[in-house]
Amino acid sequence: MKANISRWIILLLALVCAVQAVSAAGFDVKTETINPEGDTLEPGQQVTARYVLTYDMFTPWDGSDEAFEFSTGLKDSSWKFIVKRDGIDIYTTEKTGYYPVLTEFEIAYGKGNMELDIQMRGTVPTGTSETVLITRIEHLLNKDVKTTHSVTRKVVSMEQVGSSLTVQQQNLKGLKADIDAGAADGVDISAAQEKYDNASKALTSAASVGPSKAAEHIASAIKSMDEAKVLLDKARTEKEVSDTGAALESLDDRINYFIEERSMGGDPRVVSIVTKRESAVQFYSQAKDYLNAKNYPLARSKAAEGLNKANEALSEADALREAIGEGFNLGSPLLYVGIGIIVILIIAGIVIYRKKTSWDELG
Repeated sequence: MKANISRWIILLLALVCAVQAVSAAGFDVKTETINPEGDTLEPGQQVTARYVLTYDMFTPWDGSDEAFEFSTGLKDSSWKFIVKRDGIDIYTTEKTGYYPVLTEFEIAYGKGNMELDIQMRGTVPTGTSETVLITRIEHLLNKDVKTTHSVTRKVVSMEQVGSSLTVQQQNLKGLKADIDAGAADGVDISAAQEKYDNASKALTSAASVGPSKAAEHIASAIKSMDEAKVLLDKARTEKEVSDTGAALESLDDRINYFIEERSMGGDPRVVSIVTKRESAVQFYSQAKDYLNAKNYPLARSKAAEGLNKANEALSEADALREAIGEGFNLGSPLLYVGIGIIVILIIAGIVIYRKKTSWDELG
């Protein structure tokens, strides 16, 4: 019985070791270099790619069906493979085509630090779709994919770039109109203008280079325009919130006049003005909160409601000042000066008249 238990333990340990060996096998990408660099390619463009993989076999070389399979969407592709062990070249082979394969016989060289140096070149096909497969690397065991790595790139043609460039040039004009309108309204457009200038330069560059580079410039321009729109939206919101704050300051001056100088704090008309002022302050406070949270549409909406309430109260305050004859306030120093001058002139006129009358009577 003990012998059977020991046998099962040994088998279990062997199985665990085998599982660990298989799970540790596969490959890692040590280096990857693709030229030309960037996210986009164009039809007919030459592409080179180089990979250095570190790898382990899933099983010792025993004739099992273990292999590296490669694929690419580039035409006229050629491949060079160098198998290295502990930094020494062990095996070199060259292949062509879309789907080269390295068999177990070609990649299994015993223990050691194994590396696979892959050098590939090819051409982007004309009339290709929006993306092209540069490379796909798969490590297979008995036809099952155990490890994989793939790279694709966008492909743009001159026709696609030309159409996109026209669209973005129109978008740039629309952005310029929005910036100019903001400037006319007193909005600080400096930050948005800087992004606009960057977008304009990028589109100018796009018009004078090949499709792949043009696509990169267009992407940069789109990014700058999107940022400009956000900055312009922010600046316009700040202006509207500030306008509401300024209206409230003017309203506070009116209210202070009625309460402090005219002692009208209990007047129903002043109470109505104060009530509208409190409502405006609530909207103004909400507008500032939304502005800080970068929710510009809601911030502008609340600022507009606050400004409307503040303007209503200002109109009522101005009407009340006119109704109580504020323009003829007897407490005004200028009015006293004016009255004094008139009185002096009247008295002087009477004195002169009397003197003249007296002289006439004597004469």
